[in-house]
Amino acid sequence: MKFLTIAASLAIATLSAVSALPVNMSAFKPRALTCPTDVLSCTSASNGLDGCCVPTMGLILLVQQWYNGLGPANEFTIHGLWPDTCSGGQGPANGCDAARVYSDIDTRLRNYPATPAGFMDDLNTYWGSYKGDNNAFWSHEWSKHGTCVSTLAPTCAGSSYVQDQDVFNYFKTTLALRKQYNLYSVLSGAGINPGSTPDSDDMHAAIKAAYGVDAQINCASGVLSEIWLFFKVNAAGTYVPAEALTQGSCNGNISYPVKSGTTIPSSSIKPSSTTTRTSSTSTPTSVPTGTPTGLPEGRQTGSCSTNGATVCVKNGVSNQYSKCNSGTWILNQCKTGLVCHSDTVTSTHCA
Repeated sequence: MKFLTIAASLAIATLSAVSALPVNMSAFKPRALTCPTDVLSCTSASNGLDGCCVPTMGLILLVQQWYNGLGPANEFTIHGLWPDTCSGGQGPANGCDAARVYSDIDTRLRNYPATPAGFMDDLNTYWGSYKGDNNAFWSHEWSKHGTCVSTLAPTCAGSSYVQDQDVFNYFKTTLALRKQYNLYSVLSGAGINPGSTPDSDDMHAAIKAAYGVDAQINCASGVLSEIWLFFKVNAAGTYVPAEALTQGSCNGNISYPVKSGTTIPSSSIKPSSTTTRTSSTSTPTSVPTGTPTGLPEGRQTGSCSTNGATVCVKNGVSNQYSKCNSGTWILNQCKTGLVCHSDTVTSTHCA
């Protein structure tokens, strides 16, 4: 009976039409019409479900990285979209389908008939390789990880499958997830910006406040490197954020360095305060009663000449301060519960 049920499911799957890929990730929607759409992977109800219904391995991880020289200065870029087991185990090093291991992803995506204008530009912008060979990077990510996303298997699409449809859906879904889960916007909205040394606990708190779950935040020698977001997936192609299995390797105050690149406008990024200053002169803005007079405050912007100088955004009230970093003012912040106090024209402390 089990074999008859599977055969019937596959027969139905071959008759279903290919669905389009909106931002809600429906490209991962399996074609088997018998799949329950209310069951998430890595739940007891998903045990025994066909791999076209939910990812066989269980979890899907969106791995975003902060790497100098890659992407815009105010955006995280993509490392990959990785299927993991429900307990965090990784897939085979050589991927899950030798017949779909490719070394020419760039060509395949450019030749795929449904690839929209601007898609390759976005891929080059947000999924670049630090080695400079984007095609090799994409080919590696697809071959090792993309082939392990069971819901993308051509057999799940049946007779409606188009060559490289699985490849395109993998990359388009990853780009859409990165845009939807914009880590830079979340951190910036919480006052955590490049050039600062935030407490990693505050970063975890900001992400959990935005998405309802924590993330894995990884550092290399105390410098922010990657943030992993975990998802459970259902047959409708819905990605539901899941709790990270570990908090990652970042501890205490870490370095969130400024990244070279162009700053792109984004309506999702919290606007800067309107009480800004464009120079490091000592002319004060409004100073609260009872605080030292003659000391500057307000968010500093533009260039600066005294490396390491700090100026409170609002003396004795705000936990944010501007810091002169290599000739440019960068917004920084005190640890949670502390506020900035002016000491001199170019010196502050948090208490």
